[in-house]
Order: sequence, then structure tokens, then C-alpha cells
Amino acid sequence: MKLPVVKILFKHELKILSRNRILVSLSTLILFMLLSSLWIGSKMLHRQEQTIEKIKSSEREISDSLKVRIKRVEANDMVYPGFIWDDPTFAYNTARNEGPKYAVKKPFALQALNVGQSDVQPFYYKVYINKKQYLTFESEIENSFLQFVGNFDFAFVVIYLFPLLVIMFSYNVLSSEKEQGTWVLLKTSNQSIAQMIFCRIGIRYILFTGFFWLIVTPVLVCFIGGGFLFSTNWCWIMAEVSLYFAFWFAVALLVNSFSMTSNVNAMVLIFIWLFTGIIVPNLLQTGLNRVYPIPSRIDMLTAERDAINTYFEKDGQELTKDVFSSPRAMIRQASIVTPGMVYGYGVIVYKSQEIKDQASAVAEGKLLRQIEKQQDAIRRLQLLSPALMLQEELSALSGTHWHQFNEFSKDTDTFRKRTQEFYYPKMAYENTYRTFTVADAEAIPQFKPGNYHNFSWINIRQSFYIYIAIVILLSGIGYRRLLEAKK
Repeated sequence: MKLPVVKILFKHELKILSRNRILVSLSTLILFMLLSSLWIGSKMLHRQEQTIEKIKSSEREISDSLKVRIKRVEANDMVYPGFIWDDPTFAYNTARNEGPKYAVKKPFALQALNVGQSDVQPFYYKVYINKKQYLTFESEIENSFLQFVGNFDFAFVVIYLFPLLVIMFSYNVLSSEKEQGTWVLLKTSNQSIAQMIFCRIGIRYILFTGFFWLIVTPVLVCFIGGGFLFSTNWCWIMAEVSLYFAFWFAVALLVNSFSMTSNVNAMVLIFIWLFTGIIVPNLLQTGLNRVYPIPSRIDMLTAERDAINTYFEKDGQELTKDVFSSPRAMIRQASIVTPGMVYGYGVIVYKSQEIKDQASAVAEGKLLRQIEKQQDAIRRLQLLSPALMLQEELSALSGTHWHQFNEFSKDTDTFRKRTQEFYYPKMAYENTYRTFTVADAEAIPQFKPGNYHNFSWINIRQSFYIYIAIVILLSGIGYRRLLEAKK
């Protein structure tokens, strides 16, 4: 089609779209919802960043306080005037009190686009030698672990609401010509009807997608800064969302090619939207829950308790007798807490925690294997639904996918083992249980976060190329049918 004709069609489309009051009203409403979702996402991001700053400040204050208290005890000839369980020169006391450090998953800037798993997964833990502590314990600063209500975010608006807007943009491109009586004039013109309809759909796609990014990009820069603009993640997000819009315009072109009425076109397109965006993902989730059932987390607690009970009924009796029957522990003097008792409890905690960790590792392994099987199946089957595919990939690109939170949890477990390896030799041996110094306080392990917005584990290129092929196929079939239109 010649360029002058394309220019005429472009102006014609602008005029038609601007005069459609229903379309303008719906576009304004969804645009408002889009801006609201960006604002909500940026607020959640900033709130997490503020929480992380509080954590850093809290850690500095606690560390400084610990060093001052140790120096005070050392200057007082190792005499602690307060309660012995608060004496920081005991390694066991420090491990319980000021010693635990935080493991933090620093939020990626593009998290503002997709809440993903961040509303049900913790983004930080306080790591003790015997547990990873989160919101269920009252000493936490702030967390999102128990926020079970979903969030209204950019991904939701794009995946579920914008296809409806695309349908409004394109459901009657051909049928309106017949209903308005201009079809006969088009048939008598020397221009290819198929090329004209295809060009009109293409113009609407360019207008739609271009306007979308002209709104989203500067607004997002205002909310979270422009550091993300040159990231690979952002480039892929733009490509994936643009392809998602192209898919729906291609579907609209195909539906238009069947020469049905505008009402029937709209109903067919809405059914496709419901089927691919809601029905298919729910069927997949139901099926995967049956094929790979998730064991209860209660099993982990039960396994820990049974392992501890079994240990102390047998082997643990000898350890308890050895620790608390010796004169240094003075367990019979209930009114007196001696240094030996602090040492004894340190040994018991050390041994019992090893048993707990071994038991919980088995139960937790079963749980994670089932979840990983579900996630792998979703990655393989996501091509059945463009909505599911985009949801998975937006989660991965924004750093809020389950896989990324699981990597953070694994790193936290590794950090807890490092913490245990640091404290156990100091608290579980008689010659070191009260030798915790300022140098030890400075050597307490610190968490080293990984790259939790990496998406190398998901094959984005493959799904992208597959959906490009699908868009080309749908467009080709629709164009071929338009070439054959004679009525």
C-alpha cells in the first residue's frame, strides 16, 4: 500500500477513535487504573527500601551497643553486674541477644511493576542460630509475610484489563463498514480491502502501544528514578508487553476476517479473553495441585519434634547427664544461675539444633521438591495461555518470582549455617564459652545478598519467538481470509 494512502488511513483512524465516546471513556478509566497501579507499586517499593534502611540502622546500633557492653565487662575484671543471661562475654548469650544479623533481599526497582510473590514471601529474615525469624515473631521491624490479600499492580492491569481495551479498539474494524453502509464503496475502490483492514489494525496497534509506553515510561521514571531504563530486564518487559498487545490485535484481525456482526465479534473476543486468561490458568493450577500435591508445613514441625524427642529419649540422656550433673553446672541450685549452667544450655542448644536441622531438612526438601515440580510444569505449559506466560515473565523480570524468593531463602539458610559455625565452637566448649570479645563481635558473619532479579533460569527468548510466530500465523490467516472476502 502506498504511503499517501497510509497517511490518509492514519488520519482517518485518529478521527474515528477520538470521536468514539465509549472508547475514550473506557480508555480514560483504564489509563487512570494504570497510573494508580504504578503509584501503588512504587509506594510498596519505597516502603520496603525504608524498612531496609531501618534494618541497617538497627544493626549498627545493636553492634555498637554490644561492643560497648563487652568493653565495660572487660574493664570491670570480667564481672558483669546484671543478670548473667545478659552477659555479652558468653558466646551463647550473644548468639541469643545482640548477635543475630539480618538477611535482606534488596528489592529491584522494577518490582514496582509486579508484586508477584513479594506480598506473601518475606524480603528479610533475622537469622538466629536456631531459626529464621520473620513476622510471626513480634521483634520484627516490618514485613509482608502475612499480607494474604493480593495487590493491584501494573501486571494485573496490563494482563487482564488492557486486552479488553484492545478488543474495544479493534472488534468492529470490518463489521462497522458493513453496518454503516460503506462496505459497498470499499468494494468498488481500486484499493485492496485486505490491505486496508490490515493497515488499519496495524495503525491502531502502533497508536495503542506507542501511547501506552509514552505514558508508562515517564511516569515510572518520576516514581522510581530512571536507573532501570538501560537494564536488560526493562528491555524485555517492553518487548514482552508489546508482543502481548500484538497477540490480541492479531486475534481481533482474525475474528474480523469472519465477517460477523460487531456484537458477535465482541462476544467471541471476550470469550477468548476469558478462556485464555482465566479458565486455562485455573485449570492448570487445579491439575498441578492434584498431580504434585503440596505437603503441609505442619509436617516439618512434627518431624522436628519427633526427632528431638527420639534423641533425648536415647542418646540425649547421656549428654544431659554429662552437662548438668557436673559440679560446674550446679543445676540443683535452682535459685542460682552459674556460668556453668549458661555453658550447659549452650551445649544442649547446639546438639538439639543439629538434630532439628537434619529432621527439618528432610521435610522441607519434600515440600520444596513438590513446589519446584509445579513451577517447572507451569514454565512448560505457560505457552497455553498468553496471560499466564506474561505473568510468569513479568514476575521473573521484576525480581518477584517464587524462584527468586526461593534463591534468597536458600542463601539465608546458608548464612544461618555460617552463623552456627561461628558461634558453636565458642559456646559449646568449656574453654571458650565465656571468651567473646570485641574482635569476635566485629567478626560476626554478615549476609551477602545475591542477584535476585536474574532471569537466566527462565527461557524468555524461546517463548518470545514462539509468540511472534503465533502472531504472524494469526495475522496471516486473517489477512488470507480478508483477501477472499466477497460480500
